[in-house]
Amino acid sequence: MTESTIGSAGHEHRGGVHDPGPPAPPNFGGTLRRLRERRGISRERLAFGAGVSASYITRMERGERGRPTEQVLTAMVRYLDRVARLTMAEYRYLHDLAALGQHAPPRDELPLTAAMLDNLDVHLPHPAAYLDRRLNVLAANAVHLRTFPGLGDDGNFLHWMLTDDLARHVLVDWNASLRHAISTLRGLLAMDEGETEEDARVLAELGRFEPFRRIWTGDHRILTGAPTVMRLRDSVTGVPYSLMWQILRDQSATMSPGQPIFVVGLPTASQPQDRVVGP
Repeated sequence: MTESTIGSAGHEHRGGVHDPGPPAPPNFGGTLRRLRERRGISRERLAFGAGVSASYITRMERGERGRPTEQVLTAMVRYLDRVARLTMAEYRYLHDLAALGQHAPPRDELPLTAAMLDNLDVHLPHPAAYLDRRLNVLAANAVHLRTFPGLGDDGNFLHWMLTDDLARHVLVDWNASLRHAISTLRGLLAMDEGETEEDARVLAELGRFEPFRRIWTGDHRILTGAPTVMRLRDSVTGVPYSLMWQILRDQSATMSPGQPIFVVGLPTASQPQDRVVGP
């Protein structure tokens, strides 16, 4: 899935030293503030345009209010869009964070069914896996495990990228891949209403690593829904190749906040010789 930049997060400075603070889950108020400031709009101006009070906008941005109603969100989006056009990705991201249409907090991840596990082998000889919303690998086929050596032992895709030297070897553009993985995490956390203790624990663990903190608190890149091409290197032969990755909710199960995410890597149309890793 490709990405779009949404803006810069606020930073604290203590004695001139950059201090981004601990990683925090994406939230509606912070995103609204970034979109507003990017357009040079004051809280009072946005409030007037959306038909709400300035104190309402202030409390919303500070996280002191719950998510807006659909009517209020529509009014705010319309005004932001009038000043400077919102991209479809930004529009969708705001609605995901507002969690409109969802009536329950995220549940524990649903178990993988036999049909879902069979689906991994159906996609051979292409790498495929099921992930949870924190990018933990729940199950993967053999080609996926060879594509990302060591990931099966670590379990979390981002943690593997940040700690395993093999990740820097097999990911040709490690920085771009890290940025995209963080965007994916942000998008998945935004789509499911409510932060869990496990979300906070994973963010705290990933926040120990400077590259994660820098990207998480810097420019926000959000998913546009299109597949993304990842440049890879075979861990055994060293031969470079590319795969087009698609991340989606599994279509064989009922959509729900706890539903696993299915990811599959396919050959790129422009490079049909880039097919699979392994025999």
